[in-house]
Amino acid sequence: KMYPRDDGKPTFKYPDDRLLHLRDTLTEDLLRHPDMFDHNNEPCLLVIKDGATTGVTIGRATGIFSAVREYFPNGTHHTSHEWAICNYDNKSGVFSAPGDSGSIIVDGLGRIGGLLTGGAGKAESSDITYATPWFWLFEHIKADGFPHAHLFPTMV
Repeated sequence: KMYPRDDGKPTFKYPDDRLLHLRDTLTEDLLRHPDMFDHNNEPCLLVIKDGATTGVTIGRATGIFSAVREYFPNGTHHTSHEWAICNYDNKSGVFSAPGDSGSIIVDGLGRIGGLLTGGAGKAESSDITYATPWFWLFEHIKADGFPHAHLFPTMV
């Protein structure tokens, strides 16, 4: 499933140790304009997650973002951005299920794309999962009290 084209550059190499090493993050531009293509030569970003409920699943990121605003009884609100991910195809099971929230979503090269926050549930042939894009979330983590946060520790 991670090789939708046999004439394109590889987007996934099965790790010898069976662990996909996280190497980088997906930029907003790459999330919106994928650098890989599906079997119809259409831009496509295949993503992977390992959830507590569904285990390892593969999906298709849409490049569509929504602003989600939640209002509270005290008059305050919280705004976040959400990234839509669909199941791999209409024959695949769901990409996520209740209990998978908090899973990191990555592409086949180990680039982090987002943090799973919820889903719409499987309909007859589709499933939509929502994730907070990592580029947006990490920016807010740093701004909200953790300015020195980083993902990839360096040796000194």
